[in-house]
Amino acid sequence: MTSAPAGTKNAGRWISTVLTVVFSVLVWLLVGLGNPGFLRLRMLVFSLIVGSAILGACKLLHALLQARLGALPQGRQGLAWAVVYGLGGTLGYSLGVPLAGLLTRVSIGAPPRVVLVNLTVMAALATVVGLALHFYGRLEARLRQSVARLHQAEFAERELEFARAIQRRLQPPEEINGPGFRIAARSLPAAYVAGDFYDTFSLADGLHGVVVGDVSGKGMGAALIMASVKSRLSLLAAGRSVETTLAALNESLLEELAPRDFVALAYARFDPRSGALEIGNAGLPDPYLVSEDGTLMPLSVPGPRLPLGIWRGIAHQSLLLEVPPGGRVLFLTDGVAEAPTERREPLGYEELASLLEAQPRAPILPWLDGILAAVERQAPGDRADDWTLLVLERQ
Repeated sequence: MTSAPAGTKNAGRWISTVLTVVFSVLVWLLVGLGNPGFLRLRMLVFSLIVGSAILGACKLLHALLQARLGALPQGRQGLAWAVVYGLGGTLGYSLGVPLAGLLTRVSIGAPPRVVLVNLTVMAALATVVGLALHFYGRLEARLRQSVARLHQAEFAERELEFARAIQRRLQPPEEINGPGFRIAARSLPAAYVAGDFYDTFSLADGLHGVVVGDVSGKGMGAALIMASVKSRLSLLAAGRSVETTLAALNESLLEELAPRDFVALAYARFDPRSGALEIGNAGLPDPYLVSEDGTLMPLSVPGPRLPLGIWRGIAHQSLLLEVPPGGRVLFLTDGVAEAPTERREPLGYEELASLLEAQPRAPILPWLDGILAAVERQAPGDRADDWTLLVLERQ
């Protein structure tokens, strides 16, 4: 990534050297036209000094006037720089000849007419070469900007890959079998890195925790928030009810999240021995209880449903129910129900409920795949948001 700027700098030094030689040889030839004795190899020293003075004058004027002329309209900059470089050629030749004569003790003694011709030629040449250098500099600047943008893109890609690796490592298996229960999940990101997540963990007394969440934003920031929530939720849930767990997590996130960040989350505690399920909901769609015969019932948690990390002191409530044997509880994020259809309208929760009721009974992971396939048929094309489904089945 750094080789291109270094290459352009080396090229710039070579160009300056070549131009010095070009100016010097031209001075040598022009002066020699009026003074044939000047066309000797040792007189090139004189010419090199004059050529260096011309190039130096052009570069000095460029450095002094670059900011001022750069503010001019694009169409007038070329003419302005032509005048500057012409002046640089004239000034460099006028100062370089006496300086070279002083250093080399050489006097060219040209008549005024010849001197005027030499000044005119040097001004014209400096104008042409100076404009070439000017536009070369602009190309070099654009190349550096392109290299910088490419470097930023590569850095962003590495960041996204790192965030995706974090998510892969933190997500539990897509199917978990436990004593008296089975859990399966599918999460389809809309972008390279998802803002959705899910998790399961064991609690005391044989209970099991289940969580599905949706972090605001995308990319590395969302992945880090997700990792933070997943790492602390199982600790906060130990010995706490669903309501107090959500309260503790909300207070914890308020100290960490930026003002516009939040976490929508549904958390449940399940007792596989009795089928008792306690659900809290902080901003996600209602879960569904799907009985063994396919009957569907939304599980609407009472009380505030605000996401976590927005306000202090939100008193989330919980819903307690019994999952019958063979019953399934489906948790989901809003990306599934709000998927845009071919008419560019959200799928909607009524249509999603119809798809769930029409889904044939199958093992839970193929069952989830069937639901996602049905949603994709209704909402083809790129996903506008992440899709996450998690099902808990009592056995």
